Amino acid sequence: MKLARVVATVTSTINVPVFDGRKLLLCDLLDPEGADAGGYLIAVDTVGAGPGETVLLMDEGNSARQILDARDAPVRTLVVGIVDDVELAPAAGDLPPPAAAAAESPPRRARSPRRRAVR
Repeated sequence: MKLARVVATVTSTINVPVFDGRKLLLCDLLDPEGADAGGYLIAVDTVGAGPGETVLLMDEGNSARQILDARDAPVRTLVVGIVDDVELAPAAGDLPPPAAAAAESPPRRARSPRRRAVR
């Protein structure tokens, strides 16, 4: 999966039948922070996305063809979601030190030693 921003609609008057009635979108790839990652893809829209929207791309040909139920279609990339928000985990430098994290967690109960059954 890739994160991208839709920048334009691609118009093709002559194409293979699988593209009939489907919108093609020109999408600029983004990094997780939403900055330009360099590169672009043309994707078949399956969710009704439009210019300016951040989208989730599936860039795996076989999976894309399965979603479209078109086994032999020349399709590689689909828009499969419109992204509302990206929430990144804190960077390693932003995490509390292990001692501080341990101090905040409740103490563990001591385990009692296992006793062997005598036969």
